Amino acid sequence: MILNFRHKITQLFTCLTLLICSLTACKKDTYVGKDPYGDAKPQLDLKVNTLTASPVEGAIASTVTLSGSGFLKYKTDLKVQFNGEQAEILSVTDTEVKVKVPEWASSGLITYMVGAQILPGPKFRVTGTLQIDKTFNSYVGANDDIYSITALPDGRMIIAGNFTDYNNAGIRAGYSKLAIISSQGVLDKSYKPGKGFPSGHVYKSVVLQDGKILVGGNFNSFDTRNNQISNIAKISLTGGIDSTVYTYTDRSGEIKKSAAPTFKAFFNNAVDELLVQPDGNIIVSGSFKYYMTKTYYPNQKDTIITDSTQINYMARIKPDGSLDKTYNFNTQTNKANEGFNGFIYKSYMQADGKLIVAGGFSSYNGENVSKIVRLNLDGSLDKSFNPGTGPNGTISSIQPYLNGQMLISGEFLSYNGKNRTRVAIINENGSLDESFDPGVSANGSISRAIRLGNGKILLTGNFQKFNNINRFGLAVVEANGTLSPAYNTLGGFVFSSFIFRSPVNEIINVDNGEAAILVGSFNSLDLQQNTRLVKIKY
Repeated sequence: MILNFRHKITQLFTCLTLLICSLTACKKDTYVGKDPYGDAKPQLDLKVNTLTASPVEGAIASTVTLSGSGFLKYKTDLKVQFNGEQAEILSVTDTEVKVKVPEWASSGLITYMVGAQILPGPKFRVTGTLQIDKTFNSYVGANDDIYSITALPDGRMIIAGNFTDYNNAGIRAGYSKLAIISSQGVLDKSYKPGKGFPSGHVYKSVVLQDGKILVGGNFNSFDTRNNQISNIAKISLTGGIDSTVYTYTDRSGEIKKSAAPTFKAFFNNAVDELLVQPDGNIIVSGSFKYYMTKTYYPNQKDTIITDSTQINYMARIKPDGSLDKTYNFNTQTNKANEGFNGFIYKSYMQADGKLIVAGGFSSYNGENVSKIVRLNLDGSLDKSFNPGTGPNGTISSIQPYLNGQMLISGEFLSYNGKNRTRVAIINENGSLDESFDPGVSANGSISRAIRLGNGKILLTGNFQKFNNINRFGLAVVEANGTLSPAYNTLGGFVFSSFIFRSPVNEIINVDNGEAAILVGSFNSLDLQQNTRLVKIKY
């Protein structure tokens, strides 16, 4: 009896304990923390026309009317920008704002700012001296990157790259990695490459003295010729490869015939640059370590012999593709000299055939050098070219300037110890031209630079600002390095992936120096579709 009573008391106590705990757990916490949205700005009582401005385009300092409602309420704090550059507000009513196009405006989006709050407005095209040539056929363009463009003597142009189609000709048409276009950008169908380059990339093309094309890249087949070429090929302007027909006896004793390319050169890795010297010989540079040649069916036997010669990054070959052993070569050991100890990023040939070479190297034939050198006609180091310490970073572009000078650009921040941010002019002897000073310059790499026909300098690259002015990949500067008024109104480049990068791979001057053609990876420039190539005039 007593045990039973104690058991019931224990059960009752346990139940009361559980009840108290549950009530305590369910008690509402009266502490109130800081509202995470308490500092949020109230929504602007402002509506803007995002579709159009009046007019839809205009020059620097012209007046533009923007429409909407609620402007007067924010008259004191309201700011208007043209592609990031602040405009002067001329007048404000509740439904209209009149502004002056700012001095360094470029085509793009007009935005409204009230404090830290931003409202997008309409697009506006700023007109200037530099304009897109709308008669040039580049709206459809190439379906992938164009790496280079080469002018032919008759006005046509060769484009090379990673594309498999141009102007919707169709992938089966064979204009893969290489095509010929007219001076107006129209596909030249007299070039019939069969299947073209079915794989790999074509980086560069040059015109040889016999009128045929030499192309370099990373490939091992052309049309139906699989594994008969390697990273370099000689092609006619109609699309054929020069061939030699060999007769041989196969292992069963049957007599057969086979065609193989007449051009003798092969390389074990990519060819990036080709330069034709005045005597017709060709300088080849790239990431290769071996030059190779093949002997087909010797003594009419069913065999192919491959010979290789170790050569670091640069070689000179003859017009038939055979190796020129008078260029940086030791004939006693039958081996190439050491050459560069690092990659070549860019090379430029002077009118006298000497070579300016820039890269990631620190020595040449065992001798310490800066990142830019000049080579004599025999490949030896030209010690009259003295850049001092040279650039402290990569040079990605070398172009001729005036009186033997050269325009260089890249990722460097100084040249021979003097500040020169990503673009400079150097004298014929390698010293810095101190009259050209870009100041703060670009806030990203300048991958390409060229002197235009009117003396101004066009810069392109992976930058958004130049001297703190919004330029989005393209800037034009004067001969002293300052931004050129009226030449910087073009809106920036746009890409299909929406990831900004270096937009242009090569630029050539055309139309007797009154225009230029740019090729690269972009899809649009100045609010207009121009797919991987565009012609600008001035």
